[in-house]
Amino acid sequence: MGLHRLIETHSDLAQRCATAADLFAVTRDAAQEIGFEKLALVHNLWFRCPGGGLIRMDNFGEWGEIFIARKYYLIDPVLLACQRTNTAFSWLELAGLLPRITPEQCALFSEAARHRLRIGFSLPVGVMGEPVGCCSFAIDAPELPSRKRCRATAMIAAEAFREARRLHGFPARAAQIPHLSPRRHEVLQLVALGKSDPEIAIILGIGEPTVRSYMTDLRRLFDVYSRTQLATAALRFGLVAFEDAIPAS
Repeated sequence: MGLHRLIETHSDLAQRCATAADLFAVTRDAAQEIGFEKLALVHNLWFRCPGGGLIRMDNFGEWGEIFIARKYYLIDPVLLACQRTNTAFSWLELAGLLPRITPEQCALFSEAARHRLRIGFSLPVGVMGEPVGCCSFAIDAPELPSRKRCRATAMIAAEAFREARRLHGFPARAAQIPHLSPRRHEVLQLVALGKSDPEIAIILGIGEPTVRSYMTDLRRLFDVYSRTQLATAALRFGLVAFEDAIPAS
């Protein structure tokens, strides 16, 4: 089957899947046709909090159980790299995505290779307000399938994770992004920085009663009760960046 037809066929089948098992089967079949033997779709948080509607589907077999039992997810360079880029990458590119590859991580890769995960290709998946995830493909071979086939794999991975989210109940609830005036947005950014009402009043040159009024409005707009919930909701909706909440020193 040609790559274009394979992508379209997988998309059609994935959208009709009623169970996670069915979705994994059609995605595994597509991956194997491209040349990948192993496949995993996972929310990184699953390893720390199994269940709870989080995604984990794989055919890693014994290696998957070892990975969990020995808590390799804490140091796995693939999972760490997925938090540092938004594009698909070969595992050969990890050295350019991470500050350094440790001896422990090198040993992890050597052990994975003994379980037929010699080289791989991963697509990070990030949706605002949801756990970070990734879709990884691996093969017991000295090199990956062709660049063209890897691009096709990335498209299949994106479709598969989208449908996995649907089957696992994501997004958990639909919500409208509140419309904020420029001043309310400024107050929200300062809340994310941990500033108190008096500090916000001084920074913006307004009275504390006015700040309290803005805070009441913001809690109502976001349907939350505390400052922490307000900052978290703002991050979820992308109205405040992590750089706002955790400024560079």
